[in-house]
Amino acid sequence: MTANLHRFFKSPFLLLLQCAGLALLFLFFQAGNTLCAQTTVKGIVTDQTNQTPLIGANVVLQSNRTVGVVTDTDGNFTLSVEQPLPVTVEVSFIGYETATLTITRPELVRIGLAPSVVLGREVVVTGSRVSETILESPVSIQKMTLKEIKAAPSGDFYQSLGNLSGIDVITASQGMKVINMRGFNTTAPVRMVQFIDGMDNQAPGLNFPVGNLVGAPDIDLQSVELISGAASAMYGANAFQGVVSMTSRDPYTSPRLAVSIKGGNRKYADAQLRYAQTLGSSKKWAVKITGAYSRIDDWQADDPLANTYGDISTEQNLSYISRQLQYSDDPDVAETFTAINGWLDFNPKANPPKVVIQAPGYLETDLSDNKAESLKLAAGLYYKISDNLRASYLYKFGKGTAVYQGSNRYSVNNIAFQQHKAELAGKRLLLKAYVTQENAGDSYDMVFTGINISRASIADNFIPTYLETYFNTLDELTNGFDQSVQDWEIDTARHRAFTAANATWYQPGTPQFDSLFNKITADPDLNTGSRFQDKSWLAHAEAQYNFNLSFAEVIAGAFTRRYDPQSFGTIFSDTLIAETGQYRDLSLWEYGAFLQASKKLLKDKLKLIASVRADKNQNYDLQWSPRLSAIFTQGNHNFRVSAQSAFRSPTLQNQYIFLDLGAIVLEGNLSGQSNAYTYQSVKDFEANYQNTFDIDPSLLQAVTLKPVRPEQVKTLEIGYRGIYSNAFYIDATAYYSIYTDFIGDYRFYKPNGSAQAGQESGVDAILTGAYTLMQTPVNSSETVNSYGATLGAAYYFGKGLTATANYTYAAIDTSEVKDPLIAGFNTPAHKVNLGLQGTDVWKNLGFALNTKWTDTVYWESPFGNGHLTAYWLLDAQLSYRLPKYHSVIRIGGSNLLNQSIQQAYGSPVIGTTFYAGYSFELDKLGR
Repeated sequence: MTANLHRFFKSPFLLLLQCAGLALLFLFFQAGNTLCAQTTVKGIVTDQTNQTPLIGANVVLQSNRTVGVVTDTDGNFTLSVEQPLPVTVEVSFIGYETATLTITRPELVRIGLAPSVVLGREVVVTGSRVSETILESPVSIQKMTLKEIKAAPSGDFYQSLGNLSGIDVITASQGMKVINMRGFNTTAPVRMVQFIDGMDNQAPGLNFPVGNLVGAPDIDLQSVELISGAASAMYGANAFQGVVSMTSRDPYTSPRLAVSIKGGNRKYADAQLRYAQTLGSSKKWAVKITGAYSRIDDWQADDPLANTYGDISTEQNLSYISRQLQYSDDPDVAETFTAINGWLDFNPKANPPKVVIQAPGYLETDLSDNKAESLKLAAGLYYKISDNLRASYLYKFGKGTAVYQGSNRYSVNNIAFQQHKAELAGKRLLLKAYVTQENAGDSYDMVFTGINISRASIADNFIPTYLETYFNTLDELTNGFDQSVQDWEIDTARHRAFTAANATWYQPGTPQFDSLFNKITADPDLNTGSRFQDKSWLAHAEAQYNFNLSFAEVIAGAFTRRYDPQSFGTIFSDTLIAETGQYRDLSLWEYGAFLQASKKLLKDKLKLIASVRADKNQNYDLQWSPRLSAIFTQGNHNFRVSAQSAFRSPTLQNQYIFLDLGAIVLEGNLSGQSNAYTYQSVKDFEANYQNTFDIDPSLLQAVTLKPVRPEQVKTLEIGYRGIYSNAFYIDATAYYSIYTDFIGDYRFYKPNGSAQAGQESGVDAILTGAYTLMQTPVNSSETVNSYGATLGAAYYFGKGLTATANYTYAAIDTSEVKDPLIAGFNTPAHKVNLGLQGTDVWKNLGFALNTKWTDTVYWESPFGNGHLTAYWLLDAQLSYRLPKYHSVIRIGGSNLLNQSIQQAYGSPVIGTTFYAGYSFELDKLGR
């Protein structure tokens, strides 16, 4: 009974139950406030220039944007609010300026919207956790709107985020595209965080998001906001170089049925569905259901140098093997080799030689089905307790197949995520709790798959075939082992044997290969298999309140989070405890709080914002993340300066990994290492002994490794945003960042058993080979400085036509960087984007195109190093609206110039994708 209770209170659902109880408590407190009189406002929304009704425009209460409706097929709306007149509403529609109107009388109102003129006035919340325009934001923030999501030139909004200034999207595979910002690009983005509707989208076992593989379907996306740069002051650990925040469409303000289908080359197919509806006459209840499925033939990583796996080399003493075979359990084999070994005793020069076996290895295309696939499902239930308070429950499920690139290339096969979120959101109050559960499914390491197929081929085929051919040839040439053997006969036998053995490697596509492949990819022991198991989860709860005090606007919040790594000893050190039959518990807690205060001065022209956050991980010291910003606004011109710090916690793998790979052991560094010799000193000691037979202990250098600790960055940033002539928008940013405590992998030798480094027993262990090669994460002692700038501009020509351009510069000061622990910068020094978008430019015809130029890069990573060439990328889309049928037809393509584009060393070369799609949205069923 006690054990069961213990497991329950460790359950990830406990936080959800607590949040649900808190929500019910608020329901009781607020019940009396829901009986106030309602005010009903009716109106029509039209295009200001031609008076055409706008179908599906959003009309929301300005004081509480959770209260709202959409216009019908005639542009009409009816909005009921629980407050007396006057009321102020905001009216918005894709491609139009947002209008604000105060309604003082209960009569029909006509609201005309002007076509959207320029960027900079979009409302964002990610920068300061409060609503503000981009122009007013104290950070480097950009936004992709609903209109831009739909019109993404590449056909993939996530990929098109790379068209924004300072944003790099790295394609490790078609299904695994990851976002990087501010340098140190990687295929495992541990230095940024990604939120979807306020939920951290990271894989709990990896501690970073797997792109949008199991993320948000674009049919339900309202917007994507991106902060470039340090953001730990508001978002905590790992908001080290940036934040991506996706917001889905509100079921109250966007109740409608939407369907989207798309197809293209490479067997591309995509189907999405969204249904959202308010319920009952009071419209207090709402539901939303979404589903999305896509598949496509993946790009193939087929570089023979980078993507050949299992091309191992090994030396085998075949004479020793021959002697051991006379003790085989098979009586026929034992009898045969007893006789052969007896003959060899009289002809010792005919003993089989030591041979160096070089396996040819296998290309990645032989070890993967080269398919990217994704399934995303979600269901939400919402209840308006009052106009100012809403409760909701959201369930999300995602499953996908792609290729992830880390230290190796992995087939992330049928990886699955589940998320549960309970939330209570008001005008000032936010309470939420969510759980993320991960299941690695049938995922496996393609490098170890190749290695273990080669190992099996050596043992099963190469060695037996060599020995059989060798002795059969000698049998033939010596007249049945009846004559003394000659040197030429031995040479002939060896040549024939090696030729025959080298033709026995398991071949892809054969039943033998497929059977062995299935066996290895189902085996989690990396000495014989390649599967990785991971059923880790995290649970998170947080509270936030906005105080509107007389002297300042203040936001305060607190959170707690629990990680529970579960790899069953296959990745982490959560190994089986024989005495209990249970796995070692590695769960850990984080908690913290933040406070932000802002004050307007000089007749609201100057705004000062101070933020501070404290985060405590049970394994590390308290981390402080302050930020100070000043924003000066003069008309349509905004100048900002900020200083901030951020940190990145070591990942669960940095802390707890334990992988015995045979030749090397990977171990987390939570507690440090004291029994160690440096890698190079052991190599020097062994070389000296082999050359001189002199034992020189002074060559061995004992080393003590401190426990791994969080990375740190401090950033100074200045920026300017401005609007000229109500048509030209400019956004400029420059920054300087100082990084310390970079985490990298360190290799060393550890004496086995009780032997101690620095003592005589340690020297004896190295001398006799009684040691283990280890790899563990440590912090660099060097400071690294990086700096950069971005310049973005947009110009509105009128009639729905907008041109955009941006330039990004990024650099690292390498003059003092000598530590190999420092991560590769992997970021192009120069990048340019040019775009042109047209909305209804002629008879419902629209278009969007973007061309990008990216500079050369030298890529450094645990997987491999190499040069990436500069490239031009051209994406384009044409769209045609069918208003009568509530539909849009789109055709387009990505990389239309068919450039050979590689964005990380070892990743595939990207070609051209063409697509065509049809989407349908109906605001009211039956209309």
